[in-house]
Amino acid sequence: MAFNNELIILQQYKDLIDNNIIVSKADLTGNIIFCNQKFADISGYSIEELMGQPHSIVRHEDMAKETFETIWDTIKNKKQTWVGQIKNKGKHGVTYYVDAIISPILNQSGEIIEYIALRYDVSEMINAKKLLADELKKIKNPLLVMLQIEGYETLENFYGKEITTIIENKFATHLLEYCPVGCVFPKVFQLENGIFAMVKDLEDDIVVSESTIMQLKKFQQNIKDGVLKFGGYEYDLSVILSYGNRYEYIYEDVSIGLKRAHQLKKDFMYADSFTLQEKEKAKQNLHTINMIKKAIESNNMKSYFQPIINAKTGEIEKYESLVRLKKDDGKVLSPFFFLDIAKNGKYYHQITEAIIENSFEMLKKTDKEISINLSTLDIEDVELRNKIITKITMNSDIASRIVLELLEDEEVNDFNVIKDFISLVKLFGVKIAIDDFGAGHSNFERLLGFQPDILKLDGSLIKDIDKNKYNRDIVEIIKIFADKQNIKTVAEFVSSKEVYDVVMEIGIDYLQGYYLGEPTDYLATKALNIQ
Repeated sequence: MAFNNELIILQQYKDLIDNNIIVSKADLTGNIIFCNQKFADISGYSIEELMGQPHSIVRHEDMAKETFETIWDTIKNKKQTWVGQIKNKGKHGVTYYVDAIISPILNQSGEIIEYIALRYDVSEMINAKKLLADELKKIKNPLLVMLQIEGYETLENFYGKEITTIIENKFATHLLEYCPVGCVFPKVFQLENGIFAMVKDLEDDIVVSESTIMQLKKFQQNIKDGVLKFGGYEYDLSVILSYGNRYEYIYEDVSIGLKRAHQLKKDFMYADSFTLQEKEKAKQNLHTINMIKKAIESNNMKSYFQPIINAKTGEIEKYESLVRLKKDDGKVLSPFFFLDIAKNGKYYHQITEAIIENSFEMLKKTDKEISINLSTLDIEDVELRNKIITKITMNSDIASRIVLELLEDEEVNDFNVIKDFISLVKLFGVKIAIDDFGAGHSNFERLLGFQPDILKLDGSLIKDIDKNKYNRDIVEIIKIFADKQNIKTVAEFVSSKEVYDVVMEIGIDYLQGYYLGEPTDYLATKALNIQ
């Protein structure tokens, strides 16, 4: 009876191992002399096909030769157990990962009689991006589709990280159910931030067919029309979809496609050579950054001055200091070609410093006002902010002829810093202008904190004001408001007599534009009579 109990217990141990652990034994040459069904299932080979074969039958080409040399040295020469992770490839090309324990079995004399390997499948624990990369490598003509839950950040903020993760996992298990007839994908790769990927072989199709595109759109619509149900709750989800089929950089292309879809507010995007475009863009950006650095070092970041006309007197009363980059060949570039790139680099504040220096030098040569553009990025930078304040303090005799034009960037980290800066410089007589008012993030509420003396009307409102009644109505309303607040107005982009006549009729206080005068290098021409 005791013997039978031991057999029963041993059988339970064996069943537990066979159901969960991949087991194999090898002879002294490394050929398989035993394997369990778990090994056969994960490898795709039958037990009969595996018997007598070397373990290299499931070796993946990505595994380094040195790894197996280390394994053999450990178990054969040192007679020790080797523990590590191995990447394998099954009969049908399927990649899988195992945590392995490989050990020599010794007799009483300490001689090796065989080897045993115990492995645990950890494929699901391996980074999904890595598994996807493995899948893409073995497909000659892949179609890669990536989807991201629309409004994922909002979902996470609303439900919290834990519930959102549960929603993601549930969505992943049901995702393939939304595929229409003919749109078949073998599995879903759950990536991060609500992103999922699917890949299949297009086989002989050189390009994605129109029918496949229609199937993908139907797939996307099915998700939108469906309801994800679990735990007694229902969730309506929609996805942004990006797809691509160019083998080189396919993962990068489709990932960029998702980002561009977000930026362009689209929900369906074909990713065509986006990576090469990004590489070329990066190359151009690097060239521009080097050009900016060189211009700063050689004092070739210049100010061009554009006249601002008093509408009542017709006289030049102010000038705006506008940045220009002078190249080695003498060509002069407007900020359109370099300023945005500079903002993403480390040279943006140095450009601002150069323009401030240029402007203060000009203030010493003229009795006119000079407008200097500042972004909230400039003011929030402690070092630059202190330099500006010091410059104004040391030139208090001309500070009343300085106009700081605030460029309202989309993101302001601390409004109190901006307001405190404005209050301080106004003590020295510095005037504050709000640039591009009437567009973007400009609004009447911000005026309370910025205490402006001048509103510069956005060029998009002015440039076709002679043809666009809606724009004219907006400008008239802003003018009425400004008059009530004792704030002066400036119309930029006065580019023709027709535009000039309209803004004069509305009663705008100051005018600026190519019709009245182009930005000019003061040191290179005598056309500006500002002395």
